Amino acid sequence: MLLICILISITNQQTLFYSAFSDTILTQTDNWRFLNINPSNIITQCGSEYIIGGFERFAQSQAATKILLLPPHYRMKISMTLYIIDSWDLNEYFQVYADQNLVYNVAYSGLQGTGHICGQQQTYTKDQIHNIQFEFDHTGLTTYLYLTSTLDNSAWDESWGFKNFKLFLYLCPPGCLVCIQSDSEFDCKSWVLTHTAYTEIDYTLFITDGWTISYGDVNKQQCFMIPTICGYEVCGKDTVLSLNLINIPTHSQMKIKLKYLKIDSWEVSDYVQLKVDGELILDQQLSQLNEYLYGICGTTQKEVFVNIELTFPHSITSARIKILNTLDQAFSDESFGIRDIQIFIKQSLCGDQVVELQEECDDGNLFPFDGCFNCMFSCVDGCSECRDMICLSCYEGWIYLEYEQICEKEIIQEYSLITILELQTQFDCFPPIDNCQVCLLGKCILCQNDFFFNQFNDKCEQICFDQINSYYELCDEYQLQPFCNRCQIKCNDHCLNCNQGICQVCENDFILENNYCIQIGKVNLCQPQCQICIDNICYKCQSGQLLILGQCQNICGNQIALYTLEECVCDLYCEECEDGICYQCNNYFKLFNNQCISTCGDLIVQEHEDCDDGNNIEFDGCFYCQYSCPIECIKCEQGICQDKCLPGFYLINNICSTICGDSIIAGNEQCEDNNTQEFDGCYLCQFSCPLNCEECINGICSNCNFGFKLIENKCTNVCGDGIMSNEEQCDDGNQESGDGCSQICQVEIDWICNQGNDCTFVKYPNLKCEYMMQKNQYQYAQIKFSQAVQMLSDINYQNTIELSIIDLNQTLYAITIKEIQSAQYQVTTDVEYIVQIEIFTNLPNHPILKVKLTEQLFSANLAPLVNMVDYLQLNQPNYTTDQQVYIAQTVQMISEISVKSIYAISIILILLGNVLSFWGILDALQQQSYLKFINVLYPQTLIIYFQSSELISVQSLLNSITDLNKKAKLLQFPYLESYEKFQYYEVNADITEGFRTEILVSLTLLLCYICSILLERVISILELSSSLQGFPKFIRFLQKQQRKLNLQIKKIDISFIKNTLLACSWDLIFMSLLELYSDHDFSYYRSYVRLSITFVILIIIITLILSQISGVTPLKKQDLNQFWLQKQPVFLLIKKISIISILVFYQREQILQTLLMTFVNTFYLIYIINMKNAEEFQFYIKNIIMETSLTLFTASTFLNWDILQRYLSYNFIITISWIQMFLLVSVLISFLIFELYNLFYVIKRKITKLIEKRMSKIKSNEQQQSQKLDNQIQNANLEFQKTIFQRVSFLKDKQIQIQK
Repeated sequence: MLLICILISITNQQTLFYSAFSDTILTQTDNWRFLNINPSNIITQCGSEYIIGGFERFAQSQAATKILLLPPHYRMKISMTLYIIDSWDLNEYFQVYADQNLVYNVAYSGLQGTGHICGQQQTYTKDQIHNIQFEFDHTGLTTYLYLTSTLDNSAWDESWGFKNFKLFLYLCPPGCLVCIQSDSEFDCKSWVLTHTAYTEIDYTLFITDGWTISYGDVNKQQCFMIPTICGYEVCGKDTVLSLNLINIPTHSQMKIKLKYLKIDSWEVSDYVQLKVDGELILDQQLSQLNEYLYGICGTTQKEVFVNIELTFPHSITSARIKILNTLDQAFSDESFGIRDIQIFIKQSLCGDQVVELQEECDDGNLFPFDGCFNCMFSCVDGCSECRDMICLSCYEGWIYLEYEQICEKEIIQEYSLITILELQTQFDCFPPIDNCQVCLLGKCILCQNDFFFNQFNDKCEQICFDQINSYYELCDEYQLQPFCNRCQIKCNDHCLNCNQGICQVCENDFILENNYCIQIGKVNLCQPQCQICIDNICYKCQSGQLLILGQCQNICGNQIALYTLEECVCDLYCEECEDGICYQCNNYFKLFNNQCISTCGDLIVQEHEDCDDGNNIEFDGCFYCQYSCPIECIKCEQGICQDKCLPGFYLINNICSTICGDSIIAGNEQCEDNNTQEFDGCYLCQFSCPLNCEECINGICSNCNFGFKLIENKCTNVCGDGIMSNEEQCDDGNQESGDGCSQICQVEIDWICNQGNDCTFVKYPNLKCEYMMQKNQYQYAQIKFSQAVQMLSDINYQNTIELSIIDLNQTLYAITIKEIQSAQYQVTTDVEYIVQIEIFTNLPNHPILKVKLTEQLFSANLAPLVNMVDYLQLNQPNYTTDQQVYIAQTVQMISEISVKSIYAISIILILLGNVLSFWGILDALQQQSYLKFINVLYPQTLIIYFQSSELISVQSLLNSITDLNKKAKLLQFPYLESYEKFQYYEVNADITEGFRTEILVSLTLLLCYICSILLERVISILELSSSLQGFPKFIRFLQKQQRKLNLQIKKIDISFIKNTLLACSWDLIFMSLLELYSDHDFSYYRSYVRLSITFVILIIIITLILSQISGVTPLKKQDLNQFWLQKQPVFLLIKKISIISILVFYQREQILQTLLMTFVNTFYLIYIINMKNAEEFQFYIKNIIMETSLTLFTASTFLNWDILQRYLSYNFIITISWIQMFLLVSVLISFLIFELYNLFYVIKRKITKLIEKRMSKIKSNEQQQSQKLDNQIQNANLEFQKTIFQRVSFLKDKQIQIQK
C-alpha cells in the first residue's frame, strides 16, 4: 500500500520537460518557427533583458510556433514572461494554442502598464511585464504550440515579446505509454503499443512506410517545417489511408491516437472518419474547432492540428483500419495531413485482482505457493497435487490439513493450536463470523463441522470433497465427479457454452472430445528447467532452481525470506535485474551500491530532491538539488529571496540576481567592462584571455604564442615577418598588396599562394545567376559559372545548392532544380543548372531569390569561387486563384466560340458570294493575336485568354490546314530560338518554317485555278461532240455550267491576288522583320535562302503599297472623303508595318514599345473616324469598334510596366485584365452580330430574288396565255370576216352574172 501511495505522489508531480530563452543574453532561437517575420532579427533587447520579439517585432498576423516530441503524460503546464508593449486596445488578446485547444486567451490594455521599458516614449501608454502560467489536459505524442495575438495594427504601434518559456509535464506512471490522470500504474500498464507511424519531427528522419494511401500523394510533406504524411494540396477528397494489422495479441479494447492537420476551407458538411473492420468509430466535424489566427501552410484559409484519441471494444486478432473524409472540393481548396499515429491494445494485467481473458485467477500478488501464481491456479507450498487452488495431497514431510486444504511441515512449533486454545480462547467473535466455532483475538481459528477457515477472506466456507452433498453443494469433488469445481457443477476449461456440466461449444483452437476441450497442436512453452508444466504454466522447477514470477531462476540469497523474495527482487527503479543484482536503472536514475538513486541535474525533481535546475551554480535558488538562498539574503523561502537585494543585485523573478553590464561587480562576477566584446579581458563579467595568449592572469596577457606580438593586451600577428600564424592566410615577408598576399597577410582575390609565400595570379571563377523568363505561374533562372569548375569531394553537388526566397515562408513557394551539366569530381566542366520557381501567393514587392552554395568549387588551377552566395530579383509572381482561373477560362471559351462562329458564317457568306466580308473580318481580327507579343508581364488571367487568339491568326489557321503535311515530315525546318516574348511563345525565327504554309496554300490555289481552266476546256469539247447532239437538254446544262465557271475564272484577277496577300500580310510582315532581326550564320547557305525570302516578301509588300498609291485618283479630281477612303488600304498596310516593327525592334524597350503602339493605334483611329462612307457604314462601324478596343488596350498596358509593379497590387492588375478582356471580347461579339445580320440579309435577298423570279415567270406565262387567246380570237374574226367577204363576193358575182 505504501508503494502505491509513493507512485501516486510521484505521478502527480509536475516535471520540467522543456525550457528556452532563460539566459541573460539570447543568441539562438532553439528551432522555433516564426510566422510572417524575419527570424534573423527576432531577438531584441527590452530594457536590460534580451527577449524573443519585442518592440516592432510581433504584431498583426505574426506568431511564434514550436513542435515538441513528448514522453507519456496526461497534463501540461506552461509558464513564461510576457512583454506587452505600447498601445494595446481593451479588446486585444494574447493567445496560446496547444494543438486545437486555445489554452490561454487574456486581454491586455496599454493603459495598464507600469512604465516605459522598450516601447515608444508616450504618455498615454506604458509597457507591461507579466509572469503567466496555465495548465491544461494533454495526452498527445507531440504538441504544436502557437503563440500569437489579435493585434490589428503595425508593430510600430503595438507589439509583444516573451522569454523564460518553460513547459512542465505531469508524467504517466513509470512503464506506462498512455494514461489519464486517474490511472494507477496497474491501469495504464495494461495498454500495450502495437503500431506506430509518422512520429518523427525531423523531416530527414520522417518515414512514410506503413499505411497505404489511395487517391493521394504517398510522399512526405512539410507544413511550416513540420513533416506529415499527406498535406497541402496533395490529399483531400476521396483520399483513404488504410492499414491491416494481423496477429494482434489477446486483448479486450483498442485505442487509436493521431494528430490530424485540417488545411484550408473545410465546410460544415466536411467530416473526418475512421473505420475499424468496417465499423464507423469516428465521424467528427472539424470546421467548428478553434483555428490558428493565421494560416501556416494553406493560402487564405486557416489551419489547425487536432489531437484525436479513440477508445473502443475490440478483441479479434486482426484489424482493418481506414481513415476517410467527406470532403467535396478540389485538393487546392480542402486538404489534410496526418502524423503521430499510435495504436494501443488493452491486455489483461496480472496482479490487478481482476480475472480477465485468459487468466484463471488473480490474487493481487506475485507470491508463489499461495494457490494462484502468475494468474494461473497453482498448488500451495508443499502440495503435490492440486486443482483450481485446492490442494488434494502433499509431498513427503508435509501434513495435509483437510479442513484448511493446505500442507503443513512436520515441525514442532513453539505453540501448537491446542496450546493456544488453552491459553486464550473465546467462542464468540466480534464482529461475528458465520459458522465459526472458536475465536482467538477476534480471529476465527476453528470453524464448525463441514466448514473450513479461508485465511484470504477471514470466512468459514463449506468443505467440499467430504463425500457429503450439503444444502449449498450441487456435487462433491471427493466423489471424483470430473465436472465438479468447489462443489459446483462446472465444465472443463476453455468451454464457451456449458449446460449442467456438459460442454457444447469450445473456444477457438480447441476441439470437443468426450466432453473435454483439447487444444489443437498444443506445444509446451515452459522452460527446459521446469519439472511440472500444465497448460504452458510452470508449477515446479528442477533441483537447484526456484520458481519466481513464472520463471525458473537460480537460487539467490540465503532462502530465509524465500516467500517474500526480498533478496531476489531489485530496486523499484531497476530496469535490468538478475538474481537480486541490478545492472541498469531507469531513466533519470543512476546505479550506486546496487540501488537506483535519482540523478541531480537532470531537470527532473525526484524523490529526496528539493529542486533541480540542471546546474551546480550556488546561490541561484537551487544547489545540488537542495534549496539554496541567494548571497546576503535574509528572508528566503524555498530558494526564493523575499527581501530586498544588496547593491549590485536586482530582484528578478523573486531572485536576487546580478546584471552583467551594470558596471558593478557583485556576486559571481569577476569583472565588469560594460560591453559584450569577447577576448578583451572581460567577457560576460568573467575574466577572458585574449586570443593566441600563452600566459594570462585575470584576463591580462603577459606572453603571446609564437608569431604574435602583445600590444595593449591583445596578441596581434606580425604580418610581414615571413612566419605564417594561424590567423594569417599567407606571409610573403612584406606588407605590400598586389603581389598575392595583402598588407594584412590575407590571400588576395585572383591569387593562389602555396605554403603561404609562393603566390601566383589565377583568375577566380564567379557564381552567376541570370533570370531567364516567366511562363505562366513559373519563373526560370540559370545558375552557371564564369569558368569551368570541378569538385574536390565525391558528392552529388545538386544537393549542396540551397535555394530560398528572402522573407517568404517556405510553404509559399516551390523551387525545382534541373541539372543541365552537373559538377564532376576532379573533372572541370561548364556547370549549369536551371531553376524553376513557383510562388503560391501575391507579393507587394519583387521577390529575391537567394542562391547559396555550401560546397566550394574550384577551377582547373584550383582557384576557388569568389562568391558562394548570389541574389537574383524575380518578377512578381503570376499567381491567380482557382476562381480567377475559372473566370478567365470561361471568357476564353466565349472568345473561341465567337471566333469559330464568325469563321463559319463568313464561309457561308463566301458560298453565297460575299468574299470581301471574310477577308475584311480576318484582317481586322488578326491584330488581336499580336497583342500578346507586347513585352509586359500580363497576369495569368490574360495569358489564359490569349490562348484563344491563336484561332484568329492566319498562320495558326494555315498551320492547322497543313498539320497533315507536318506529320508526313515534309518541308520540315530547324527551330531557331527567338528572344523575349517571342521566345516565351516558342516562335520559330526561321522564316522558312512560317513561309511553308504560304507556299502550300499558294500551290493549292494555283492547282484549283488550273483545274478550273481544264474543266472549262473539257465542257467546251463535250458541247461540240456529235454523240451528245441527240441530248439537247444535257447540252444546255453543260452550257449553263460553263458560263458559271467562266464567270468565276474571270474573277481571279490581280485584285484577288492582292486581297489574298493583304489578308496574309500580318504574318508575312512579322516573319520577314523577325528574320531580319535574328542572328545569321553566313557560313551556312540557309542564311542566304532565308534572307532572300525575306527581301522578296518585303519587295512584294512595298509593291502593294506603291500600287495602292498609284491607283488613287488625285485629290483635285474627287471629294476629300473619297480621297481618304481610297487611301485606306495604304494606311492599313503602313499601320501593319509600324505595329510589327515596334513589336520586333523594340521588344527589349518595354515603355517605348507600348507608347509607340498606342500612338500608332490612336492615329489610325482618328483616321478611321474621319473617313466617313455612307455606302460602307457597317465597315465604318466595325473599324471604329476594333480600333477603339486596340487603342484602349495598348494604352492600358502601361499598368503592366515593371517600374510600376511595386506600387500596384496584383489584385488591381487582375481587375484591369478583366477590363482588357472585355474590350477584346466585345469586338468579337459585335463582329458576330454584324455577320449574323449580313447572313440574314443575304439569305433574305436570295429568297426575295427567288420569289421575284418565280412571280415573273408566272406573269410571263399568264401574258403568253392571254396573247395566245387574243391571237385565237383575232384569227377567228379574220376567218369570219373572210367568210363574210367571200359570201359577199360570191353574191356580187352572182348578181353581176344575173345582170349580164
